[in-house]
Amino acid sequence: IQKAGVKAEKVPPFSFLDETTEAQAKEPNKEPPDLIVIKEAVAYLNPGEISNFLPADDGGLIAILEKREPPPGANAPEKKAAFAKRVLNNKRQIVFFEWLRDRQREAGVQFARG
Repeated sequence: IQKAGVKAEKVPPFSFLDETTEAQAKEPNKEPPDLIVIKEAVAYLNPGEISNFLPADDGGLIAILEKREPPPGANAPEKKAAFAKRVLNNKRQIVFFEWLRDRQREAGVQFARG
């Protein structure tokens, strides 16, 4: 970073979920202006990985993910059970629609789009 002659900024910890209340929404925004871009850039990075160059108003930025902390209560058994249930339901829907699509192809059924 120093060899390249660029400025490094450390962004305070943040959540991908918008957890603002109505009172917080009325206050002036204290977050960096490019925080949304940074969040999108690091969403799929693993700790220690570096994003591609991202153009910004004043040039651009590169994001480095230092660490990823689980959200509070992420290990709660009821949340894990609910998550596992959603995953199972999603997989069931995928399998059903794939099965239905295959049956429609075998029957020669086509639907007009529009």
